[in-house]
Amino acid sequence: MNKNITITIDLAKTIFQVAVFNKSGNVTLNKAVNEKNMRKLVEKYPEADIYMEACGSSHYWGRYFQKLGHFVGLLPAQIVAKFRTGNKSDKNDVLAIYEVSQSKNNNIHLIPILTLEQQDISIMHTYREGCKKQRNQIASRIRGIGLEYGVKFPLGINKLCEQMKDTLEDATNELTTKGRNIINKLYGELKIVIALLVKATKDIETIAKNNSVCQRLVKLPGIAWLGASMLFAKFGNASHFKRGRDASACLGLVPAHTGTGGSVRILGITKRGDVYLRSLLVNGARAVVIHIKDKNDKLSCWIRELLTRKSFNKVVVAVANKMVRMATAMLKSGNEYRQAIA
Repeated sequence: MNKNITITIDLAKTIFQVAVFNKSGNVTLNKAVNEKNMRKLVEKYPEADIYMEACGSSHYWGRYFQKLGHFVGLLPAQIVAKFRTGNKSDKNDVLAIYEVSQSKNNNIHLIPILTLEQQDISIMHTYREGCKKQRNQIASRIRGIGLEYGVKFPLGINKLCEQMKDTLEDATNELTTKGRNIINKLYGELKIVIALLVKATKDIETIAKNNSVCQRLVKLPGIAWLGASMLFAKFGNASHFKRGRDASACLGLVPAHTGTGGSVRILGITKRGDVYLRSLLVNGARAVVIHIKDKNDKLSCWIRELLTRKSFNKVVVAVANKMVRMATAMLKSGNEYRQAIA
């Protein structure tokens, strides 16, 4: 690896800002180039250290530069912003990226570059969430239009669909012909989006069931195929985490704290990181806590004892935290989940 040259790149769609630094940290180049010239420029410095912000297309460029023999580091964009001096500009951004890359702060961790398999699963989850958002938007539009005519549709997609036929055929309400037509069209769109959502969910589950890592992760309590596939897409082999708690902190499942003058106050969880994955884990943990009943395994006994001291929601988050730590250990070691008996 060529430790004498460091390249920082501010990614974009067409124009890229590229800065080159020598061994002493002095800028030898800082200019805007198009994609073709950017590729040629990087090829002039074999085995250099390349740093970029983790943003759109960063994983593609990370894989591309790694194939050329470079060391590639992806940095959190919110951290880079704190190191920027002066106004917001592409030239200042690449300088800030370099400052972060050379920082001695051990709390700054590089973001792992996704493989193509992880990228596929990640975008499938993104597509599924988009379908879910569209479904909720259409349902809200139907309820809003109905209220303009004094017709109230219930909350919940299933209940709304069950009531739709009776509402459209009810001649006693104030719905006009045009109003019924609009609601009927929206209902048609809703059924299409629901079908797309179901199909997207099945596609993710099919891929997860054929993945050996997901097959191991799904054996964890509270982890279903969606959660297992997203954990694999997010963490890979978890080699970038030193310990399981780092993974929990990455997902915002650890307490925040604030204080000064030696007085520290513990707050709620930080809620940092991937909101979608955290929601999957918390919902899975909630199911585990609800269904412990009279189970005598070690985890259930621990949850039952914890419920005597803490509120239900705090216990749910604690179980989600434990699930992430166990999943991280399995990803790092490649071992199967072993249920401990109390």
